[in-house]
Amino acid sequence: MACRVLQKGVTRITQAYSNKHKAVDLGRSHLTGEPVVAHSGGTVVFCQTGQKNNQNATGNASYGNCVKLDHGDGYATLYAHLAKVNVKNGDKVKQGQVIGTMGNTGRSFGMHLHFEVRKMEQRIDPTPYLEADLPLNKRHVTYKAYTNRWLPEVTDCQDADTDGYAGIRGQRMSALMAKPTHGVLRYRVHLLKEKRWLPWVIDNVDYAGNYGQAIDAVQMHLTGDEGYEVQYRVAAVNVSRWYGWCTGLTDKTGDGYAGVFGKPIDRIQIKIVRRR
Repeated sequence: MACRVLQKGVTRITQAYSNKHKAVDLGRSHLTGEPVVAHSGGTVVFCQTGQKNNQNATGNASYGNCVKLDHGDGYATLYAHLAKVNVKNGDKVKQGQVIGTMGNTGRSFGMHLHFEVRKMEQRIDPTPYLEADLPLNKRHVTYKAYTNRWLPEVTDCQDADTDGYAGIRGQRMSALMAKPTHGVLRYRVHLLKEKRWLPWVIDNVDYAGNYGQAIDAVQMHLTGDEGYEVQYRVAAVNVSRWYGWCTGLTDKTGDGYAGVFGKPIDRIQIKIVRRR
């Protein structure tokens, strides 16, 4: 069967989920030290190392070397009996990233991976998710740009590395509309010629900008969605590269906006991400 928590991608269930065994055990006895990978992107919230095989172990020690990942929306995954752990507490990991290797540590009776899925700390059947995404309530933001007309909407997803953008390369942007799936997005734009910020607007109730007047900077701020923030970046006419990502009004550079005064914007990317 296919399996997205092992790098080789195909394995067999050696022990299924049940009332007494609230996990699935995965293994292939002819392989040792097989890389174990993150089911989904998340944060390492528990990491146990230095464990050996102990078939009388109880409590957390029974997991042996293990990693627990928090994926948001109350979902977590746990990977136990590892031979080696490649991450540490607080690390941000991406889907498919190697977090350890299959082993036989803790209360284990052979080389395998003990894999759990937890919802609000209740262990649920992982079987439906061995090949599928967790039912996370992913954040999206939908937005569009105005050049000499409103262009088609673009939708970006949390944590997405996307090439999509709103705007047309080489054509000055003069207005912007955006709306997230969660929380409230406030944003405003800076007029190139008049050298001033326009008033803040909220979501897509109204648009930010003046038709026909080029903009050279954007500010955004997401509220009402605890644990998440808005990130955005822009590119300018006749500038080959994107400027750096800006995080709301708490941008670490202190600029507090995306863009360069005096350089008209032609493209923008926006995404909602977990707050670090």
